[in-house]
Amino acid sequence: MFDYEIKLLKEWIEKDNNFFDIASYELRNKETTAEILLKNSNVVVSGIEIIQRLLNEFNIESEFYYNDGDKLNKTIIGKIKGNAYNILIVERTMLNVLSLMSAISTKTYNLVSKINGKTKLAATRKVFPGLGNLEKLAVIHGGGDTHRWNLSESIMIKDNHIALYGGIENAINIVKKYKSFTKKIEIEVENEEDAILAAKNNVDIIMLDNFPSENAKKTAKKLKEKYPHIIVEVSGGINEDNYLNYVDDSIDIISMGKLTTEVKYIDFSLEIKK
Repeated sequence: MFDYEIKLLKEWIEKDNNFFDIASYELRNKETTAEILLKNSNVVVSGIEIIQRLLNEFNIESEFYYNDGDKLNKTIIGKIKGNAYNILIVERTMLNVLSLMSAISTKTYNLVSKINGKTKLAATRKVFPGLGNLEKLAVIHGGGDTHRWNLSESIMIKDNHIALYGGIENAINIVKKYKSFTKKIEIEVENEEDAILAAKNNVDIIMLDNFPSENAKKTAKKLKEKYPHIIVEVSGGINEDNYLNYVDDSIDIISMGKLTTEVKYIDFSLEIKK
């Protein structure tokens, strides 16, 4: 678990260190302890598990007082002990991971907690290359849905696929040849007519892309009345100011790229104790 992400983070730290950190060089034989401080309030913390794994790579002992998904105010979240040089070169990357993941989990929690109904809030594939899994893990810690983790986890037919395959029906029929019973087919549509056509061709999920909220609810209701098994998702142009307009008994998923692309970093710091 996390092998790729740990390898990537470790490589970043070693590249940052370059040959050696001049400011920390004389501390390479010194042992020290430090505390990790959360400096904001109303935070859903995320990144602790991954940070523990990262610290192990540098032989740094760690003890955290909280778990991913805990809701915290300003506090000491844990302490670490080890070689002073290693702690100092790991410091910034460690804090950056905690800051980013906690920002995503906190934003997700704040938005999900306002939804009154069965509609779920999901992330999208608008994540940073290499760290996308960590961003989606943070969404889980905040109570959101990850959407698909990778291109092969589900079969998503988007507008460019439809254009290249020559229409919705062709696109669905062609990709069905490669569909295992374990996979779902999702298709992105831009109007009600295409949504009904996709439903008639037995897709599993229909994404209503860039629909105004009232149109989305109207189309979703029509789909559910005739095809109750189909999952209806809305996406495109949705943000924290308008997402609640899409909450509806006929809409299963609201996917929002801004869960991961527009976040306010949470402030963490490291304080050496001795």
